[in-house]
Amino acid sequence: MSGNPEGIIFQSAGSNLLGALYTGSGGGPRPTAILLHGIPGIEKNVDLAYALRDAGWNALIFHYRGSWGSEGEYTLAGIPDDVGAAMDELTSGEYPVDPERLALIGHSLGGWAALVRASRDPRVKAVVTIGGVSNMRTWYLSPEQAMEFARFLRGTSATEILSQIRALGTTRNPVDVISEMRTLPILIVHANPDDSVSIEQAQALHAASHGSADLIVIDGADHTFSRHRRQMVERVVDWLTRRL
Repeated sequence: MSGNPEGIIFQSAGSNLLGALYTGSGGGPRPTAILLHGIPGIEKNVDLAYALRDAGWNALIFHYRGSWGSEGEYTLAGIPDDVGAAMDELTSGEYPVDPERLALIGHSLGGWAALVRASRDPRVKAVVTIGGVSNMRTWYLSPEQAMEFARFLRGTSATEILSQIRALGTTRNPVDVISEMRTLPILIVHANPDDSVSIEQAQALHAASHGSADLIVIDGADHTFSRHRRQMVERVVDWLTRRL
């Protein structure tokens, strides 16, 4: 494999999911990160994938069921299962992946998915949440935002998105499970202020970890770190390369 992105297709619940794998240089299995986008996932964090590749990592960006050309219908509850399917694919033996150095990096809603998956999957060896949702009970999404997001997603509507958020608030949220994950390296990165996912989400998650998670706050950044990309990417890559 070259360092160029390689398109890959794998299945989750019978649906084909689309992704791009950025392969790090060097011989033998490599540490690997799966990058999880938010809702609907306009920001794909491709610059972070390239930076990880340049640091010798593999990085996979893929799209959940019902989003960005992947088959199936979009459901929030199905995203952690799609993440598991991506991990199954990467650890199948077809790719130069070291299964003992597998990380999840989630942005926005992807941060929620990363921690939910990690809480029930011992294959995850590190988690980074960037501007992540940590508590569905306190995360607010307006009907107007839900309507805008639904335009990009298959098989759902604004009403269904809001209903699914309320339903997931009654389940085990990242703030509910992070205290059980104290041996897992976790990095919380958040902007201050963040007008899409309040910094209180990051603060509550860090408090629930009882200090076992690392917290980086980037003042003056927005939700996508649009003018602070280099700072965010460098901090994440540095942390991951030291932890794994």
